[in-house]
Amino acid sequence: MSAPHHDPELFDELMREERRRRPGNRYVAGALVFGLLTLVGVLSYRATRTAPGDQLPEGTAHGLDVTAGQCFWSPTGSGEVDVLLTPCADRHTAEAFAVLPLAEGSLSGIDEPYQRTLDRCTAVAHPIPGARVQVMTPNSWTGGKQRAVCYYRFATEMTAPVR
Repeated sequence: MSAPHHDPELFDELMREERRRRPGNRYVAGALVFGLLTLVGVLSYRATRTAPGDQLPEGTAHGLDVTAGQCFWSPTGSGEVDVLLTPCADRHTAEAFAVLPLAEGSLSGIDEPYQRTLDRCTAVAHPIPGARVQVMTPNSWTGGKQRAVCYYRFATEMTAPVR
């Protein structure tokens, strides 16, 4: 008995015909993989995001939980962040000087624009040589915090409070 003879050209033609009948399978599989990767990315981002009131490492506070007179290492930019608190007698690069209420239900990017909030902070600030006024404002992930924290960002490290 001899082994069955395989025709490679016939096999190739049959495979091409099969692929023509089901071209959507690759697109469906690709869309499913893309959707799954997007979901994993969103969940990973949300898992690493700390909301106000979440348990933070010791010595760290959510930026909107900082109170006037507290010193900390300044965030690299404005907005809403977690900060490393430090006693004002120790090295630090920022000191909060005011906490301003925002209109109930507003978000900084919609009803209380950043520049207007920064202007409010600047209006209550005292001139400090080598410091600029900055503000931490809420965004859509703050879970109801309707306030802004005004702070001095020092050009060099400080080891004493400004007041």
